[in-house]
Amino acid sequence: MKEESGLQLPKRKRNPDDGELDITPMIDITFLLLAFFVVASKMDPQAAIELPKASYGVSVPEKAAVTLLVTLDEGGQYKIFKGKSEDNPVAASDPEGIEDEIAQFVQNELGANPEKTSILIKAAGEVKTGTVEMVRRGVAGSEMAAERKVFVGVKEEQ
Repeated sequence: MKEESGLQLPKRKRNPDDGELDITPMIDITFLLLAFFVVASKMDPQAAIELPKASYGVSVPEKAAVTLLVTLDEGGQYKIFKGKSEDNPVAASDPEGIEDEIAQFVQNELGANPEKTSILIKAAGEVKTGTVEMVRRGVAGSEMAAERKVFVGVKEEQ
């Protein structure tokens, strides 16, 4: 048998920082408060809200811009119009032809109206970004558009 020596190792003291903190009750209280405020709050869809004005950017006057419209028809197909109204549609159907026709329109408009300082692409909210990008590439194909700013405006129909 072993002989016991008189030496004893000191017992390790537990550090209070070593313990784990159970945050389950805190999460439960948070969800209970969230549920209370959801149930107790009163939503009024008719309440008018005054939206703040944009604090950045400038408005683009349509009189000083060459305008292109991009809309969707009932079948979900995009339609591109040259000008501010839907009177002058783009006749081409392939992307390269559309870009060339847009470039020619922008070139003619900027040549005939040197006071126009920008190009404005107005698109409906459901128009895909690829279609807007195709119109932008068409605008970039015009030599005179290089020194003009291009603005894209998207309006979501309600």
